[in-house]
Amino acid sequence: MSSITTDQILASTEIHGVDIMEALGRMGNNSKIFMRIIHSFTTNMPGNLAELATDTITADTLKDYSIRIHGAKGSCYGIGANAMGDVALALEMAAKAGDLETCLRDNDSFITGTQELLVELEALEARVEQLESDGGGKAQADKPDAAKLRALLTATQQFDIDEMGKLVEELAGIQYAQGSEIISRIKNANDAFDYLTVEETIAAYLKENSY
Repeated sequence: MSSITTDQILASTEIHGVDIMEALGRMGNNSKIFMRIIHSFTTNMPGNLAELATDTITADTLKDYSIRIHGAKGSCYGIGANAMGDVALALEMAAKAGDLETCLRDNDSFITGTQELLVELEALEARVEQLESDGGGKAQADKPDAAKLRALLTATQQFDIDEMGKLVEELAGIQYAQGSEIISRIKNANDAFDYLTVEETIAAYLKENSY
């Protein structure tokens, strides 16, 4: 088993314009929560950038653009990507002021910079995923805990987001001899807010294994 942990990977990772430790601190130094937010960023930001394409910016679309760039700004600041967050903030202020020239001039810089950021964040995700697939830093178990799966099913049906997140992280924090693919499917569905798949996957697994 690898002696390296996700916390150590994050502490040793340097991404230009990103203060990982500051963002991690705002999340209670919970690396699992941080990586979930990174995954959400890398999953959703490409689509957001497509909607922010410079050729869609006109005097008539500045209001819509200001809303989209505001969302992108929040996403950047949320993961500690303060450099790109600052660029987005300046663009948002320009859009709200009706400064079309500045938006047209500087928007491509935001898109290019964020695309470069995505490449580095995806590389970070790959390192953490490889660590997890190797079982690095994880406890071991024969199979997923049926009681926790039932509790997660109940939390999902009741739309208890906090409890769902807690249980998913607990289940995903263990290396299983059997059933690891089920937990991966549940975690991926939960990260994508696909709660129906979470319910269906748990129910099918419990039934199949006669829990």
